[in-house]
Amino acid sequence: MVIYFDLDDTLYRLYDPFYKAYQKVFHEDLDIYALWKQSRIYSNEIYPKYLNKLITSIEVGNGTYPNKYIRYDKYFHQFITNQQALDFQKVYENQQAHLTLSYTMKELFNYLKEKNISYGIITNGKEKTQMTKINSLFPIIDFPIIISEKVGYQKPQKEIFELIQENDSYYVGDGYEIDMMGAHQAGLKTIWYNHQKQEKDTSFIDFVVYSDEELLEVVKKLNND
Repeated sequence: MVIYFDLDDTLYRLYDPFYKAYQKVFHEDLDIYALWKQSRIYSNEIYPKYLNKLITSIEVGNGTYPNKYIRYDKYFHQFITNQQALDFQKVYENQQAHLTLSYTMKELFNYLKEKNISYGIITNGKEKTQMTKINSLFPIIDFPIIISEKVGYQKPQKEIFELIQENDSYYVGDGYEIDMMGAHQAGLKTIWYNHQKQEKDTSFIDFVVYSDEELLEVVKKLNND
């Protein structure tokens, strides 16, 4: 058995660095979580444009098309300058370089090592950006990492999942369309980390978990432990 993991919002919460960056750059009394959720909607709108080469990776990275992190004007009736948005992006990226695994996630990876269960990461994004996050989460990188920019495929394209050569392979991710559907189409077994508690058809998904603790328990179950 081998288990591959998504990175963003699976091994750590995307909201955490966003929240810390907002606190450092802005001081308005605002529902930061609602703002973050809106930023994710914009990100999901941008990504297909990038896949179809309608915008560049630079535009995706700095959030200028549209500003994928802050859109006060439309949704929160607050005005923000381009410079403030760029300042936020810079602080946000700095926060992403100082991520940590939760206590239970550390326990999960210690368990995988102790039981000699192979694991790895498949993630979309720029190689430099994603490796910065991974290096902050793991003091030692002794597992395979597949990053979309490096291999030329993007989740949910099945080709990126087909790079996993091992039999009896599982993929763990929080994204329904991008992770679960893509991995399933490539013939992988799937564990949906549905921490946002979305209501979707799960008939093709092998396991659904809602917390780090449940994920650890499923992994132990797969190992008959």
